[in-house]
Amino acid sequence: MCGRKFSHEELTWAEYRDILAIVQPPPNSNFQPNHNICPTQMVPVCVNREGSRSLERMHWGLVPHWAKDTKFAANMINARAETLTEKPSFKPLLNEHRCIIMVSGFYEWQREGKKKTPYKVERSDHQPMLLAGLWTHNDRLAIDSYTVITTAAPDYFTPIHDRAPAILEQAEIGTWMDGGWEEAENLAKTYRGELTATRISSLVNNNRNNGPELLEPIAE
Repeated sequence: MCGRKFSHEELTWAEYRDILAIVQPPPNSNFQPNHNICPTQMVPVCVNREGSRSLERMHWGLVPHWAKDTKFAANMINARAETLTEKPSFKPLLNEHRCIIMVSGFYEWQREGKKKTPYKVERSDHQPMLLAGLWTHNDRLAIDSYTVITTAAPDYFTPIHDRAPAILEQAEIGTWMDGGWEEAENLAKTYRGELTATRISSLVNNNRNNGPELLEPIAE
């Protein structure tokens, strides 16, 4: 699962531009750190617009084109890779509505009985994390929204959680954004690289907390 994400101060407009090959900056390219990205927030998302890549702020939690309100969005922050072609909300988006959400990492909670221990999860090489997603537009509500695709977690990660986002490598961006679904489908699978999970404070549990102290490691 991917229920929270974070982008720290090192994730600048220049990083978005250079990694995702975005030509035109968005109207507001002064990106501020967000140490506690929660569902329903507006998040920078890379999409295809008229033959080129665009960075646009979108609602986290898919609001299908047929929805009359956003009440379903909280249950559509993630989309399981294994059932994308079976779900009517996701299947129509697979060919032309794929997107990438670039973040510094995500949070996950390890459950032990009633206890939940939070961890921050990053690439082990500390490069930005490129999450595969799907997006759509709802005319009725005039809202663009997205969902993060999830897969089975790597074996070494399963003690924390059995699901993880579908994470792309930079060399795979072109295939995910521009290729056909038959090619792109192969990228929505368990991450082959290394992830580092670091235990952090329970301050992250409160979505009103949003500062660099959320990322500070604490002793196991």
